[in-house]
Amino acid sequence: MSPSHALELVLTPADDAQVRSRWGALEAAGVASLARHRGSTHRPHLTVASSPHAPGEQVLAAALELWAPLLPLPLEVSGLVLLGGRRLTIAELVAAPLSARRAQAVLAQQWEGADQRPWVPHVSLAARLTVDDAGAALSALADDRWASPAVEGGRTLTVRGLRWWDPQVQSVSAVVGAAA
Repeated sequence: MSPSHALELVLTPADDAQVRSRWGALEAAGVASLARHRGSTHRPHLTVASSPHAPGEQVLAAALELWAPLLPLPLEVSGLVLLGGRRLTIAELVAAPLSARRAQAVLAQQWEGADQRPWVPHVSLAARLTVDDAGAALSALADDRWASPAVEGGRTLTVRGLRWWDPQVQSVSAVVGAAA
């Protein structure tokens, strides 16, 4: 099975740095985080939709039309979530407003072969964890200074752009906003 194309929301520089700091907290605790991913285009992101097929011009035009009015978009961090089965992913779960959920649903419907499972907006921190690793990760993240409620009203991550990840050429292309 070949890697999937993806439309991804990217964060502001400050929020990108915050997520990278969470990756660092995991590494300091001995948990393999996404900081180890050395791809030149790798950065914290939220996947909006993915498909084994490249998005056609119609899908990219729809993405621009749907997401341009929404960006930049602050998303409230709801907490940590564990995703998966035998191997787990730990992520920051974010609460996406109805406008973003609608935009995601339209793109997934229009894109041939797109994953039709319900969208769980999140920013991954570590992947392919055992249950023991997940426990260590949760402990490390609970102790991380960024996890404390220092900001009144909760924490947010702001997305500022949408990009297309093309696995065939290992590159990204901006679709809307600052998405490099």
